[in-house]
Amino acid sequence: MSLFISLAGILLGFALNASSAMALSLNPDAASPGIEDANILHWILFVVILAVIVVVNLAILRAARPRTRAVGAKQGRKISQTKLALGLSVFALALFVVSTVFSDKSREIPVSTETVAGQVEGQPLEIRATGQQWLWRFDYPNGAFSYRRLIVPTGATVQLNLVSTDVVHSWNLPELTGKALAVPGKTNPVYFRADDPGVYTSRSSVFSGQGYDTMEIEVEVVPPAEYEAAIAKLRIDIQVAQDKVEAEFQAARQKADEAADQVKQMDSTTKLNETESANAE
Repeated sequence: MSLFISLAGILLGFALNASSAMALSLNPDAASPGIEDANILHWILFVVILAVIVVVNLAILRAARPRTRAVGAKQGRKISQTKLALGLSVFALALFVVSTVFSDKSREIPVSTETVAGQVEGQPLEIRATGQQWLWRFDYPNGAFSYRRLIVPTGATVQLNLVSTDVVHSWNLPELTGKALAVPGKTNPVYFRADDPGVYTSRSSVFSGQGYDTMEIEVEVVPPAEYEAAIAKLRIDIQVAQDKVEAEFQAARQKADEAADQVKQMDSTTKLNETESANAE
């Protein structure tokens, strides 16, 4: 019984220290500082699970051996079990401390080494990520937005605020943030910092309807100057598109107004002719 209490203590220790980072995969190519600490925590958990499996199997094999009625043998078993339980308790305590340290480190927000336009110095760069069936929309601080493809600067800590317009969507990018949920009516922030340029791709990992498998994620990490130029161009392109739509709308409305004026003029002309005909008669 003491053996199983000690094993339960080990697993309970990890359960109490579980965080959102625990959903990460064991990824050796992590690009964000917090992910590296989370990956170490994963490896510790992996080793502990293996150790628990081995210990439980040894305990089962020991319990299955033919028992002897000798008092000395019984006392020897009790002493062995006591020592094993004590050793496992110490092991559980040590793992609890280690898991607490790495779990806390994995929750730490990385500090920015760069500051870009739209970012308050000393604060993360906030970008809104909206999940909808079935693509992601990213809103930048300057009012620009993009779909599916997110652009971020190197060296800047990004606070990605996850929201949803319809159902629960899963943000899943192990190299930078790991897994997190976009829930309707709630904002879930995730933090990351990428120090080297690169492109990271993934897709949704939670069923959100028939198109969830095509809900791709692409994050392009570029130098700060390139990031600022890219989102500035996005804003210009969006404004150009908006102006074009507005011009087409105004042209269509003017055409409709002209057509309505022509109809009114024709009606007036027809009524005038009818009046003149009636007077002539």
